Amino acid sequence: MACGFSRLTALLALCSISGSLAQLSGSVGPTSSLSSKQGTICNVLNYGGSVGSSDIGPAIGKAFSDCVTKATNGATLYVPPGNYNMQTWQTLNHGTKWAFQLDGVITRTSTTGGNMIVIQNANDFEFFSSTGKGAIQGNGYQCRNAGPRLIRVVTSNNWSLHDIIMVDSPEFHLVIQDGSNGEVYNTVIRGGNLGGSDGIDVWGTNYWIHDIEVTNRDECVTVKSPANHIQVEQIWCNQSGGSAIGSLGANTTIQNVLYRNVYTNGGNQIFMIKSNGGSGTVQNVNLENFIARNTAYGLDIDQYWSSQSTAPGNGVQLKDITFSNWDGFITDGARRAPIQVLCADGAPCTDININNVNLWAANNQATNKCRSAYGTGACLKSGSGGSYSQVTKTISKPPAFTTPATMSGDLSDGFPTNSPIPIPTIPPSFFPGTQPLKALAGK
Repeated sequence: MACGFSRLTALLALCSISGSLAQLSGSVGPTSSLSSKQGTICNVLNYGGSVGSSDIGPAIGKAFSDCVTKATNGATLYVPPGNYNMQTWQTLNHGTKWAFQLDGVITRTSTTGGNMIVIQNANDFEFFSSTGKGAIQGNGYQCRNAGPRLIRVVTSNNWSLHDIIMVDSPEFHLVIQDGSNGEVYNTVIRGGNLGGSDGIDVWGTNYWIHDIEVTNRDECVTVKSPANHIQVEQIWCNQSGGSAIGSLGANTTIQNVLYRNVYTNGGNQIFMIKSNGGSGTVQNVNLENFIARNTAYGLDIDQYWSSQSTAPGNGVQLKDITFSNWDGFITDGARRAPIQVLCADGAPCTDININNVNLWAANNQATNKCRSAYGTGACLKSGSGGSYSQVTKTISKPPAFTTPATMSGDLSDGFPTNSPIPIPTIPPSFFPGTQPLKALAGK
């Protein structure tokens, strides 16, 4: 994708959001065009690799060290179409004005932990498939929670990853660690139906993540601490655990976050902010235009999250968080609340605003729950103040509730954990009634 289009689109996104403040702080993505990175093509087949290779890892590393890092006017590390096994993980450290073009399929064959591909300390970087068929197959069913993550981008600036498919990682699929000004889009992730299979975890500054489909039973697209200026939109959590902020611990610092146009089909929650103890602050968060069907939980703030050990501190302070324009239903409203705002007694939530949120339950009965939470909507108390015990409020079907839209590729179940998961194609849409914000590769 040409640099001019990428950065112009990001800037337009800053100015064109209706109903909320855009959360990007500036342009994202590479600072030079893709064409400028193709002056030198570093084809792995010229550095010891071959189609059908039993380990393409060394060829990737050699193409990077002997070609990419020595190019003076930009370079592209190229994995051509074909199937490749990989058992030697690669950390591609430093490098400016370069790209990783993955048009083949790389399959994990080693059970070594860590990360299959690490992009570290890169600047003006692009990881992409020109056909939209480039993929990494993790075959996680063979070494569940005992093998590598697929891709990790560490302390890198001005970069993008797009039109890539990631399948069945033994652990997390894509981790974005620190850095700034990154963009991830037009990407599909398929994981097994169990925890520890996170889709995208992101922390850092000024990230735009959009047009993503995730299937797994853990995080869909989740913001972690520290994070500032994160914009997430047109996300399809398709039989996924659901999106979240957290889990949060001591010294949390997250601010200026926007999630918009999120469609959730099945899975654990529509959206969750989760912690247990801890300290610090989450503030200025907008969560708008959510559609959901058949999730276990709905709008869920849980600062007593039992799956996390108690962190030091009286609780993370949550403030200035707005939920607006939600439609959807959970499976069992008697068992779990469509709206649950359970805040830390030691750090009550303030300025929590729930506007036009129309959530119901498939079994036609529901209660909402609040604790130490102040704001407007649902069972929140007005104003601000100290802690208070949990309040449970029986509700009727919201008058404005409508049956949520569907997507033609909705899955009815997650993928098995003990057999291969097929490599999918990238869909034409990631949110009902919308087109991707950027054209799909190969289209």
